[in-house]
Parts: sequence; structure tokens; C-alpha cells
Amino acid sequence: MELVDIILMININIKSSRIRIENLFKSIFSNIPNTSIHFEDHSVVIKHNDPVNADSASIEIIENNYGYKISYWDGYSLAEEESLKDLNKALKVFKRYSKKLGKNLMRFTDNSIS
Repeated sequence: MELVDIILMININIKSSRIRIENLFKSIFSNIPNTSIHFEDHSVVIKHNDPVNADSASIEIIENNYGYKISYWDGYSLAEEESLKDLNKALKVFKRYSKKLGKNLMRFTDNSIS
């Protein structure tokens, strides 16, 4: 077994990518209040905990038999959704949606403080 084989085995599903996803969450959402991350074996949800909006903004990645489905909810409706077979590509989309959510929440937080 070569190092390449070991690296491929490490990131084979959402569960094995937990540290990578946690670090992404910390890097984007550490200064944004009322955000949380919820892990399950086959899914991860990053959510804005808004007591006023029951359908608050969130990002979700779900692992299924066909690959990965990544969804971005803007707080009103499903804004974007992608399905990919490759985990690394799916995590890149998840990261892009996370940055978008973080930027929108920062804008919302800044406007509500002013």
C-alpha cells in the first residue's frame, strides 16, 4: 500500500472528513453569532439559529447511494443545490456555499447592530 492509497482511504465519506469540515466551520463562522453545525454519519448541516425564522439560512451536505447532494437555503427558499459523485468536489461546493452563507450572515448581523 502506497501513501496515495492511504490518503484516498482517509477521505472516503462525510464521516471520515469530519475534521476537515469542522475546521471549515471554525474558519468561516467563528465570529458569526447564532450558528451551529450538526454532524451525522451521512450528513452535515450548518445552520443560522434564528428564533424569528423557522426556515432559517443553512447549508447541508448529504451522502447517498449516488454521491453527495449539497443544498444552500438562503432563509426564504432553496437557493442552490448540486449533486456530485466525488467527495472532494462536493466539499469544494460545500465550502463555496459556506462562504456565501457566512458573508450573508455577516451582512445581516452588521445591519441589525447598526
